[in-house]
Amino acid sequence: MRPRVYFIVLLLLIPLQASLFNPLSLAGIKPDLGLALLFIIGLIAGPAEGALAGIAMGLLQDIGSASVIGLTGITRGLVGLSAGLLGRRVLDFRSPSNSIFLAVFSLLEGVFIAVFMQVFYGSVPFFGLLAGRILPQAFYTGLLGFAILQLMSRRNFIAALQRRTPHKEL
Repeated sequence: MRPRVYFIVLLLLIPLQASLFNPLSLAGIKPDLGLALLFIIGLIAGPAEGALAGIAMGLLQDIGSASVIGLTGITRGLVGLSAGLLGRRVLDFRSPSNSIFLAVFSLLEGVFIAVFMQVFYGSVPFFGLLAGRILPQAFYTGLLGFAILQLMSRRNFIAALQRRTPHKEL
């Protein structure tokens, strides 16, 4: 993707997540805009750019939420890498399976963070978090990512965001 798109995404990520998605919360659960955008970046840009964008987004979100610095950067880097690999090998942008993969990535990230908190801080109600927060948020994030991808593919934004590589003349 183009560098100015990354800059705009990183600049607007936290304000958009806080302002636009607060009204969309269901029982206090909001979709994760950062994870949905990262999944799309991984699909479009590939594994290397997806991993770097994931690390940058994760660090930005860690700083913005005053959480453990680097934990979300690691998990988001792995999500970007995985989405990039899936985009290169398996997935089509318009496929409904994108929502399932995004929901699985969100679920795995939530479980990893909950286990990390349990190991290092103790007494985290893991099963309560899993049933009451992690699973619904994963489902909600998968739906959001699918909706964004559908809008992008209908408006032909995906082709506009991809980097153009110079062709070699023979």
